Amino acid sequence: MNFRHLKIFITVCEEKNMTKAAKKLFISQPSVSQAIAEMEEYYQVKLFERLSRKIYLTKAGEELLSYAYHLVALNQKMEEVARKNERRQTVVLGATVTIGTYILPGLLSEIKECHDGLEIKTIVENTKLIEEGILSSRLDLGLVEGGINSVDLEVKPFSENELVLICHKDHPLAQKNTITLQDLQDQPFFLREEGSGSRALFLDAMKKRGMPVKIQGEFNNTEGIKIATKYNLGLGVVSEITLFRDDHDLVILPVEDLSLTRHFSLVYHKDKYISRDLAWLMEYIKANGGSQVRSVS
Repeated sequence: MNFRHLKIFITVCEEKNMTKAAKKLFISQPSVSQAIAEMEEYYQVKLFERLSRKIYLTKAGEELLSYAYHLVALNQKMEEVARKNERRQTVVLGATVTIGTYILPGLLSEIKECHDGLEIKTIVENTKLIEEGILSSRLDLGLVEGGINSVDLEVKPFSENELVLICHKDHPLAQKNTITLQDLQDQPFFLREEGSGSRALFLDAMKKRGMPVKIQGEFNNTEGIKIATKYNLGLGVVSEITLFRDDHDLVILPVEDLSLTRHFSLVYHKDKYISRDLAWLMEYIKANGGSQVRSVS
């Protein structure tokens, strides 16, 4: 097996079609089929199911794909280092929406002052997509606020953060000194989209307490939730650090028996090659990320 086989395998997985993969790689379709057949023979597994002229990745293929992405990315990095094509390393850093919006800009400003030679490209997505990006080696590092599922990823917490429930100051619940879980029943909620760490934490906490949640609306950003709440359309669930002094129309609800504490964490692949610059960046985030969170709060 060689990297050519792995690149062909990855392209077939992405295109879900051998003919399209061949066109993308500028090779013949028989060459693609032969490479896949050689891999299946070499590993003694079936990588694809072929049904009605369509191909479907098998469980064995899914497991191999994760390693294939990683090996091809490592090979590319090795070639870049060996050829010394670049004097400056570019790190692709993924961040979840809350961190990317409220924490990352200040953190990047500090990093630039300390290490001006390090170029950082940032991508802001929800937790699920950040996890997928690291597994496929599209991202070098991730800063997330949600839980990570893959055992192939290392997770290093660098700060705590609190989710809070908010409502308009004229909402009936805003007049109460203490809110019970029963008070939340049948209330319309505005949450982040599926794949978001804040959504998962809130829904899991409510499920454990046997409380159904009426989801009135979903947003892929916190500001949409805050605006809907400012119009007194329902309750919102947001990170405490997203609330500012000019949010005077919003009230934090003190809910009994509902702790929504979570960690902001640095995430990377356990087999990731850690260069000197990447090691410096990781240590800086672990040491200083918490203070940046506190400065925003």
